[in-house]
Amino acid sequence: MRGERLRPIGWLLLVGLALQGAAPAWTQEQRSLTDQAGHVLHLPARVERVGTPGISMASLILALGGRAQLSAITPEVQGNPWLLRLMPEIGRLPTPFVRPAGVHLEQLLAGKPDLVTLWTTHQALGTRLERLGMAVLYLGYDSPEDMIGAARLLGQALGPAQRARAEAFVDYYRNVLQRVSAGLSGLDDAEKPRLYYAGLSPLSTEGQDSMVDAWIERAGGINVAARAGLPADAQVSLEQLLVWQPQFIVVLEESTRRAILADPRWQSLPAVRDGRVLLNPKGINAWCTRAAETALQVLWAARQLHPQRFADVDMAAETRDFYRRFYQYELSDEEVGLILQGADPPPRP
Repeated sequence: MRGERLRPIGWLLLVGLALQGAAPAWTQEQRSLTDQAGHVLHLPARVERVGTPGISMASLILALGGRAQLSAITPEVQGNPWLLRLMPEIGRLPTPFVRPAGVHLEQLLAGKPDLVTLWTTHQALGTRLERLGMAVLYLGYDSPEDMIGAARLLGQALGPAQRARAEAFVDYYRNVLQRVSAGLSGLDDAEKPRLYYAGLSPLSTEGQDSMVDAWIERAGGINVAARAGLPADAQVSLEQLLVWQPQFIVVLEESTRRAILADPRWQSLPAVRDGRVLLNPKGINAWCTRAAETALQVLWAARQLHPQRFADVDMAAETRDFYRRFYQYELSDEEVGLILQGADPPPRP
């Protein structure tokens, strides 16, 4: 999401009011935070209404106990099947945010948000919102360590109870990383399988300095795109894949998996030949992304890449525990299975 597009209706009037000091009353400065963009934001003592344009941030707000605070989202978030299952009231929230990085300003202002969370790449949009008196928190993370920092910042912004939940989330995530690290003790490069990650299409991938590269490496794999020096957002050729000969392919979408398996040109790859084209688990968002469930991704990937080292890991139990602990939701056996298969929940009776 690289551009900003704001509706012109009412924009000049709103900017004029903001520049004249007529910022909304809900933005009185009472406490300050420095976010992951190095930007200082000022917040009221109590944050009651939070707007966010992304599903990853929405899932993190929910995991940190901000369910009642989430007040403005995008239509895509509102229609998310698993989020609707866990939080039915999401279907009634306003949707002023428009992807990739736009907003219906009048609708957002009508909701009087105390805080808006944005990615660090959306600072042009954030600057415009701040001129209207909104507090903006920028988050940006491409590694477990940075995500831990983001969770802590978000917890601090949301309030004392959420700050405590953020620390619980950090402890959980660190414990997962430590478990995987201990399980991979003594592993050398020759034992690490080559893995190719396919995003929204078979030939789109993520290389260096990406969350995907982080979980592949932490799980004891080799991200072939990163080792080839490709950037975080990259396109590859089939010829490159034939050189890399990945032993595993992890895909973001089922449609991508079907396209790979149906294309005879992919059949010579070890991953395809050996039945190791894996659809990533997906709940509120795919675990391989920057959502809260990313805390489960490293454990799942390590279990896939090194089954003998992680034979005692029960991903169904791990998933059920995570949802109970951070989403306050008790998954059924059917629901656990669907999440691990990257599938949507069944319709409610």
